[in-house]
Order: sequence, then C-alpha cells, then structure tokens
Amino acid sequence: MPDKFDDIAAVIATRDYGAARSWYSRVIGREPDLEPVDGVAEWQITATAWLQLVEDPQRAGKSAVRIGVADLDAQVAELSESGIAAGEPTVIADMVKVVDVSDADGNEVSFVEEVTGH
Repeated sequence: MPDKFDDIAAVIATRDYGAARSWYSRVIGREPDLEPVDGVAEWQITATAWLQLVEDPQRAGKSAVRIGVADLDAQVAELSESGIAAGEPTVIADMVKVVDVSDADGNEVSFVEEVTGH
C-alpha cells in the first residue's frame, strides 16, 4: 500500500450549519471532535479519516460520503433510534450491503458493510 498520503477528510457542505451539525451529531453518535472556526465541525471517524461539515450554501446538497461499518443492521437501528429513517439495505455485486440516508440539504450519507466471504 502506498504511503504517499497520511489521512483523508470527507467534506460535506451545508446551507444551515446549526441544523446540519445537530443532524450529523445524531448520525455519528457524538458531538464534533473539533470546531476549528465558525461554520466548521469535524468528527474523527477512524485513526486517519475525518468527516468535516462546512457552511457553504453554494455547494450544499452536492456532497456524498460513504462510511464503512462492521454491522449495518446495528447502524440502521441506531439511526432509527436517533429519528433518522433509513431504507432497507441493498446488496451490491455480492460484495457490500449499503444503506443511504440524506441530510436536510440532500447530501448523501451511505453506510457500507462488506459481505462476508469477500
């Protein structure tokens, strides 16, 4: 594996920072790890992956992020408990199960579980 890069951040643009910050806090299950400047929130998802929420009305609704999970059913249940409706998981190419949800801006957040045996 190349060691050219150290980490990655997925950036989600929003029109309404306060509402989106609340929604992503519910999705992730905790408040942001960092809020370095006004209109920016960051959650550390893994040791080297971050989700960054930015107030940017011009780009709002045009973002998509996929988050890998070990147990998709548990993730869907957690979303439901947080008041976020998710559809039924879809299996893609017998490799992954995916559930998509959308935030208020229409940004797509997908949760992906690898299908065992691959």
